[in-house]
Amino acid sequence: MKHIILTVLAATALGACASAPGEPAEKGIAKYAGDARLGEKTNKICFASSIDGFSMNDRDTVLLHDGKKRYMVEVTGTCFDLENAESIGLDSPTSCLTPGDSIIVAETFGETFGSRRCMIREIYEWDPKASEPEEKAEENPG
Repeated sequence: MKHIILTVLAATALGACASAPGEPAEKGIAKYAGDARLGEKTNKICFASSIDGFSMNDRDTVLLHDGKKRYMVEVTGTCFDLENAESIGLDSPTSCLTPGDSIIVAETFGETFGSRRCMIREIYEWDPKASEPEEKAEENPG
């Protein structure tokens, strides 16, 4: 009986350790603090119709491609479908994309089918030629 009680207590103690929260992961633009690629904050991307691609998408941010220019866009809250987006659209009442405008995310695989609107919170210039932080470069050799 003592053996069973000790086993249960040990399992409970290990479970408590495993679920103890560590440092919270940075979200949005904050996760790129100190990254040389993150440039100045900008209030617009003009000629939004010339945006021709996207990459580095996760729940909080997406990198928009405008020819050779890149812009890191943070969305308000968490946009769950952005991470797995296969295509995106932009909804702006003017020819310039600004905070408050929306990214329309389309996903055809997974739990959802359809699209979701994600409001743009902030826009930053992005320099892909700047060096990636050392710890990120070590995680992604090559």
